[in-house]
Order: sequence, then C-alpha cells, then structure tokens
Amino acid sequence: MKYKMIQMKQINAYLVFALCMVCIQPATAANDTTRYFVQQWLTAGPVPVIKPAFSEEKNLHGKQFKTIDLLKFNRKKMIAPKKGDSFLGEKVRWKIEASSKQNELNVLKTSNGELSIYWQAVYLHVAEFTKVKFEVTTRQSFELFVDHKKKSFNDTPVAKSKEPVRKKTTVSLEPGRHLLVIQSIYMKDTTHTPWKTKVSYTIENNLLQPLVVNTSPECFMDIDHLMHGQQIGSVSVSPSGDYYLLQYSETYPPNGKSEQWSVIKSTVDGKTIFSSRDSDISNIRWVPNRNEISFTANRGGEKVLLSLNLETRSEKILMKGMKHFTGYTWAKDGSFLIYSISDNLKRDPSGVYEIEGMPDRWPWYRTRSQLFILRRNNLASSQLTYGHLTNNLQDISYDNRHILFSQSLPQYSQRPYFKQYMLQMDLVTLKVDTLWEQNFSSSANYSPDGKKLIVTGSASLFNGAGIHLKKAKIPNDYDTQAYLYTLATGRVDPISRNFNPSIVDAHWNRSDNALYFLTEDRTYRNIWRYHEDTKAFEPLPMNVDVVNHFSFSEKNNLMVYSGSSITHPAEAYLYNLHSNKQKLIANPEKLFFANVTFGKTEDWTFKNKKGLTIDGRIYYPPHFNPAKKYPLIVYYYGGTSPTARNFRGRYPKNLFAAYGYVVYDLQPSGATGYGQDFSALHVNRWGMNNAEDIIEGTKKFLKAHPFVNKKAVGCMGASYGGYMTMYLQTRTDIFATAIAHAGISSIASYWGQGYWGYLYSAVASANSFPWNNRKLYVDHSPLFNADKVHTPILLLHGTADTNVPTGESIQFYTALKLLGKPVELVEIKGQNHHIMDYKKRIRWQKTIMAWFDKYLKGENDWWHALYPKKNL
Repeated sequence: MKYKMIQMKQINAYLVFALCMVCIQPATAANDTTRYFVQQWLTAGPVPVIKPAFSEEKNLHGKQFKTIDLLKFNRKKMIAPKKGDSFLGEKVRWKIEASSKQNELNVLKTSNGELSIYWQAVYLHVAEFTKVKFEVTTRQSFELFVDHKKKSFNDTPVAKSKEPVRKKTTVSLEPGRHLLVIQSIYMKDTTHTPWKTKVSYTIENNLLQPLVVNTSPECFMDIDHLMHGQQIGSVSVSPSGDYYLLQYSETYPPNGKSEQWSVIKSTVDGKTIFSSRDSDISNIRWVPNRNEISFTANRGGEKVLLSLNLETRSEKILMKGMKHFTGYTWAKDGSFLIYSISDNLKRDPSGVYEIEGMPDRWPWYRTRSQLFILRRNNLASSQLTYGHLTNNLQDISYDNRHILFSQSLPQYSQRPYFKQYMLQMDLVTLKVDTLWEQNFSSSANYSPDGKKLIVTGSASLFNGAGIHLKKAKIPNDYDTQAYLYTLATGRVDPISRNFNPSIVDAHWNRSDNALYFLTEDRTYRNIWRYHEDTKAFEPLPMNVDVVNHFSFSEKNNLMVYSGSSITHPAEAYLYNLHSNKQKLIANPEKLFFANVTFGKTEDWTFKNKKGLTIDGRIYYPPHFNPAKKYPLIVYYYGGTSPTARNFRGRYPKNLFAAYGYVVYDLQPSGATGYGQDFSALHVNRWGMNNAEDIIEGTKKFLKAHPFVNKKAVGCMGASYGGYMTMYLQTRTDIFATAIAHAGISSIASYWGQGYWGYLYSAVASANSFPWNNRKLYVDHSPLFNADKVHTPILLLHGTADTNVPTGESIQFYTALKLLGKPVELVEIKGQNHHIMDYKKRIRWQKTIMAWFDKYLKGENDWWHALYPKKNL
C-alpha cells in the first residue's frame, strides 16, 4: 500500500469548500511557492485601553512596562466567534471586514482612544495533516494565536518612518477546524500610522487537499468535542417526586483535570435548589419519606455521613469515624440504613507470598466487606455480618423487616468457577436463611408486597430455567435473563426466556406495581415495562437511543432517565409513567455542539449465508457527496455486547466519519440483545461465525455502495474485537489495513494469564480447555496462523493491561516481524485495558486516525509527525 492515492487525497476537498465564504487570495512568491493572503476577517473592536498606574516604574524584576503588556492582561478566550455574537458586551460584537486591494486590514478610522486593542479571527479548515508558514506584516504590537496557543508576536511598535515588520511562524495543523486569532494594539499618540495588518501563508508540505480559510464556525466532530464538554452522569428522582438530581462531570484541557458535581432541581418549575459544585461531598442518596438527601463529606479531617433537609436547609451529622466505609443504602421508610465497612488481609511484606487461587492475583481480592445497620432515631450502629467472605447487600424489604444479601466464593470444579449464595436476614432476630445456592451469579430485589423477588442473571441460572435453546447448545451467559422468584415456595418463573433483549437492570415500581427493565435491545438501550398479570412486555417511547440511567419516585408515577443518541450527546428527561408524557430537563452540551455538523446515519442489514439477519449501520461524512469515492472503516463488537448507538465512546464512529471516512458498524453473530439463539453463536466459536459475517457483510456492503473505494477499506476492534481484527487478517485480504487494540493473539495464553481470562472463557469457551479442545485454542488463535497475514496491521496495547495482557500483542508483533509482515506496535505506558490518562488518550486517538490516513488515504505526514523514523 505504498502507492499514492491521488483520488483519495481529493475526497475531502469538497468538505472544506462547502463551508461558506472562502476568504483567501493566492499570489505566487518569488520561489514559485504559492502564497495566499487572508482577505476576510471576523473582527472585534477597537476597544480603548489605558496603561496601569505607575507604569513608568520598573517592577520587582527590574522590567519596564511595555505597551504589548496591555494585551497580556486583556486576553479573552474565544471559543467559536461568529458574526453578530457579542464579544465584550453588547457594544462590541463580531463583524466581518474585508482587506483592501493590498490585502491589508485597515481599521484606524474606527479608533478613538490613544491606545486601543483590536481582535481579528479566522478559521482554518484542513482535511489532512498540514504544515503552514504564516507571515504577519504590521507596524503594531501583536500576538498571534492558533487554537489558543501563542505562535508569534511583535512586542515593539514600528515608527512611522520605518518599514513594517514581518513575523513568520510555522504551525502544524491536524485534520479539522482551527482558530487563528490576532490581537494587536495601536498607539495613536506615537505612530499616527494606519493600523494595518497583512497576513499571508504558504503550505510547507506536499498538500493536495487545500487548506480553506473562512469566517464560518462550522466544524465537524473532533477530539476537542470528544474529550470535553459538560456531560450528564446518573440521574435520580426523589421518593416524593418533588425533586430530581442530576450528576455532571467535566474535563478540562490542557492536563485533563476533571470535576464532578450534583444539582437538585424542582420537578415543577426546574429551579435549582441545591448544587454540590465547589464542595467535597459525594455518595449522595435520597432519604425516603423526607425531602432530604444524605451524603459523605470531610469535616475536621475525618469522613462523615450527613443529611440535609432541602426545605429547611438544616444539616445533621449521622455518622462519624467512617474508616474503610464503602457504601450505604436507606431502608424504604428512611428509619435506618445499611452500610458496608471493608477490611483487608495484607500480603507478606517480604514481597514473597503464595497465591491462593486464581482470583488472589487481583489486587482487591483480599479486601472483604461486612454489613452494619445505623438506626435513624438514635444514630446507634451495630454489626450485622461477620466472617471471611464479603457480604453484598442486594435489597431491603418494603416492610423493613428483612434484607437480601449475597456471598460468593471460588469453585474451580464447575464453570463459571464461582458459587453464589443468596441469603435473607431477619433484622429483628438476625436469623439468616439461604434462599438458593447457584453456580451462576445473580442480582435480586424485593417486590413491593415482599412476597417475590425480581432476579436477573444467566439463562443457566436455576438449573437452566431461563434456557430456551436446544439441549445441544450452551447459552451465552452474558445474555441476561429475568426471573420472578416466590419466597414462600421457591418457585421460579423465567419471564424473559422468550424475550430477545438482554436485561441490564430491573426495578419493581411501587407506584404502579409494574416491573421496568433497562435492556440491551439490539443496538439500542431501551426501557420496557412488564405487567405480571398479562405477562406482556411493553416498550416505553424513549427520546434517546441509549438509556444509561433511570430512577423512579415512590409517588406520582414519575421516572427520570438520561442517555445519548447516535448524533447527540447525553440529555435527561422527566417521564410521567401514567400519561407517557416526558419533558427535557437537561441538555448541557447544546451550545458546545451548536456549530458541529454531523453526517447522516442509517441502518444497513444483510442476510448471511445461514439466513440470519445481520444488523448494521452506516455513518456518513458530513456534507456527503455520493459522486465521490470514500475510504471505509469497518467496526464490530468487543466482548459480546453489540456496539450501541451511544454518543462519544472510546471508538467514536462520528469522529471517524468527520475525518472523511464512511463507517460500517455491524453486529456479527454472537451479540447479545438479539435473542438467545443469536447470542449463543458466540460460545465455543471464537471468530468463526464473526469472521464469516464480517467478511460477507463487507463484501456485500462494497457491492451495494459504489461511493466506497474498494482498495481503501480498513477494519478495527478492541479486546475481543482486537482478537477479531487479528483473526480476520488470517482469513482474508479484503482489508487494506487493520488496527487491533488490546487484541488476543493466543486464546490459551489469554485464558491462563489475564486477570479474568478464565472467567470470560467460561462463557466464550464453555467447557472447552487447551487439553480437550486443541482445535479451538490453536487453530482459532491468530498467533498460530500469523504466516497467513499480509495486511499492514497496527497493534495498540496498554502496558498495564490486566484483562488482556500486553504480551498478546507483543507475541503477535514478534511473529509478524520475524515473518517480514507489515506491522507496527504502539504501547501506552501505564494504561490498563482502557486508555484513561487524558493526554495519552488524545495521542492514542490521533494514532488511530493517522494510521488510517496513511493506509487508506495515502497521507503519511501525520503518522510521521507522531512517530518520526529513527535510525535504530
């Protein structure tokens, strides 16, 4: 793939030309390099300024105040200036001004003060990595910024008799929109010369896709919008239904510092009555039967639990001395709460110690927690559980008489290698009854009348009561089912056995006695209502594609939920369960994305050779032109969950499309959310069905979409999807390049070495081991088929990955290098399975795009700028 793809270099030119008001004029320089002049500007000012008092004196460092220092203390960050928007109040607005025939901007006629500041801004739109040399010609003191970073300046104004100065600077521009700003200062009392600024630029590298300069703030999805913005987390509604709580988070450049806070508002008028911003409180919970919240905070150097009455604003300390406190849950009437305290068995300080079973490799495994009760009336605490096992609270009964909790311990003789005990305690006598003992874990909650439990877990739970497959098949245990369990008799009713969506969360609502399920519903996450009397599931109309959180009031039939959509960041809604009416209560990123243009999206499915419908969707570049030829990125699931229609994410398809790619995201065989028969195809297949579907789907997609360049098709995936990327290259040559993040190259080494490799394999390789199914562990491992790889592949891996150890990529890299295959390995130091570090994640994201640009567009400059060649 070393040939130049000239046509691909022209693909995105229309994207930048489509942006309105191109404002450049070319001129040929003496060295035959084309020089362009900026002809139109967004301008603001001039604004009169005066020097500070005693500016004629020297400061502590012996420095004299300079005129340009006025710019230093009069800076204002510009996010997205636009014609007509206010800049410094109503009197100073952005306007568009054109340069003169000499390509100069002259604004002296509008200047009134002796000293005045003037701002000029223009947008730079590039579709590929570009190096640009800017030249500013002026008599004024000025500072030039590109994306808020100072790149050039002139700190001395030029006398009238002298020629203007020319300041040059070279800037590297990555694909996307960039903001160039010049702020200059005019000294009317000394120069009496026209306030003129001339800006020109030349392209330093070989560039076929033109740089476009204009005054439009329109942009496409970029890394800035991926990483930043005020994002909604969880939402909850008070038991009374009078208030709702929204949790927010925001990350800030340049170092990725972040903050989280909560806001409580009235459900009637949306007025804010409480905010935790700029405080250290956490673990906020609603106190039942009161318009009150509880939370943890640091007071006087210790952690305390407090309550706050939202109406009287009175605060009360509930508990102090909370060392090793891990969490709490209120009783349904608010009369007491159950909380957990952890304890840790430290390892031998010599650093030489015995591993007590596979889970003992986990750093947190020797930490165990016990349950305690705190009575609200006297603030007295007592311990409920003791022993060497962690006791996990599941629920508190509505009559406040019982709690439901669970224990689990390793059991290596039978998959999935942990046994769970579901227990019920009488809070008066502390007597404990074992409700069930199962090899498959579950979650459970009480019904409002206390007679039943709603239980969620594998179809294999309760001796396979949830399985509707033929006996010869093993279900995918990640395809979660729902059961009703009758406490008096132990009867189990598998209510979702014939319900295709996979259960994510369940809630038994007291106000209408209906069950509500958050589900993995194909590529959506929807809420379904279940009526026990009719045994029918009813979908609720959601205003988002992917619901992340939901919460119910005890009264008023109210629900709040939050979630995102395929081309829209997270929002929150208040939902009336009686009328099915809902209203938007939070859309915090509306302004942040106001200038972002997204391409269209649409579903695209096909029937595979086995007759199964394979779901998929297409992300188009913004301003898509079907007459053009586009490169294609093919993406597929990792693990076994389908790739949902959520916004952002670690593999943001909207971002890929914004860089000029068509993205085909398909859900091959084995994905959950499509029913048990479909998800079971993941078990003991390891790549077989997936690869067939991806190859067949990609070929059919190319045939059905002539605007895709068949020679410029890439694929990528992570974790199990990274495995699929490696495996695919041993099966086909249809991809021009591939990217595998945290991929599995040897199923056997991952099974034995990853922190929970053997647990994932208990599902994906159920009852299969290296000693009884050599064909699966060897023939389906990319490492043992490395000689069949011919596609250039990029391997990405965190050096601290405990899920899929880094060695999985290293050994595949070693094999391909020794075979002379085109491969590169990029390690991300100190990162685990997900790249969490702010700066490293940005570089990792750029690495992905630069690699695809290199092999699918023939544009090498970005990759070489990130990873210059070294003589090693």
